Amino acid sequence: MHFKILLTTHSTAFLTSGGGESELVQVAELLNDAGIQADIYGIRSRPVRFYDAVMHFSVHADGEAIIRAIVHHGKKLFLWPNVWFLSPPDDAEIRRIEAIAAHAERLLFKSVTELEHFNRYITADPRKCVVIGSGISDRFLAPADKDLLPTVCDVSDYVLCLGLIEPVKNQLELIRALNRLEMNGLMAGGFRDEEYYRQCTREAHPGIHFLPFIQPCSALLRSALANARIVAEPSFDPPGRSCLEGAFMKKPLVMADGQWQREHFGDNVWYTASPNAADIAPAIKAALTDTDREEKIARNYERVYARHSSSTVATELNRHLIDAGLTH
Repeated sequence: MHFKILLTTHSTAFLTSGGGESELVQVAELLNDAGIQADIYGIRSRPVRFYDAVMHFSVHADGEAIIRAIVHHGKKLFLWPNVWFLSPPDDAEIRRIEAIAAHAERLLFKSVTELEHFNRYITADPRKCVVIGSGISDRFLAPADKDLLPTVCDVSDYVLCLGLIEPVKNQLELIRALNRLEMNGLMAGGFRDEEYYRQCTREAHPGIHFLPFIQPCSALLRSALANARIVAEPSFDPPGRSCLEGAFMKKPLVMADGQWQREHFGDNVWYTASPNAADIAPAIKAALTDTDREEKIARNYERVYARHSSSTVATELNRHLIDAGLTH
């Protein structure tokens, strides 16, 4: 039997595309590479009855209508909550998310840290909860076209920060650190908070450049990573996919310390003592000058590849689909 799965998310997700939407695209890619037909909901997808199950990304309230339709059609639901609470949710929000989780055949989490964070606020059947690392495309292992980025952006010898520009990602303090160091930077991603974005552009020195959203896995994204001296993301929430991709491309990583970061990278990256510019700057400097720099980068690549290669993650996903009685 050829297994068919539909990937969905909440209706407003792509108004401002970020890491969660990139995740959906790459999960579809690795499932298709593993011989599972995975379609993303949209004009090219089939009616829901055509699919054996639906994989929904997010517990956002805007996704509730599509979840109701999935349940109505009797399809098994695999749910990636993709939620990180910066403050405790209120009782109504907890009840709403618990009601969605109750419909799921499996709740899929990309890290132990994410599962523990979810369980801190939301009660869900532990038998449904599984941890499957983010799958990183093999395209990040192939040589990148380093000549591509200079065709769209005149920047070199830069620190790269990927992702939506918004306060939780802390790009402003990174920019202030680069100003101190007189280092170039590339902030690649659209913005969710226009006022914060404008403050970032006002404070950035002329060697710090801004690019809009770059497509996941694209040749331009890989070129931006290949040309970077460092990948930095000193954010208040877990950095996520961009740092994993940086590890695949054997780049030194600078980030804020935290449980998610330690779970994925151990001691193989350069942690900031705080999210402030005064502490980001020395972490960037250390990533350039540490005597064990190359050994850390190599160890980080091996650690991240072992868990996040597309074949490893596809095998894990397939195993849980089999456990749910959907594939043979």
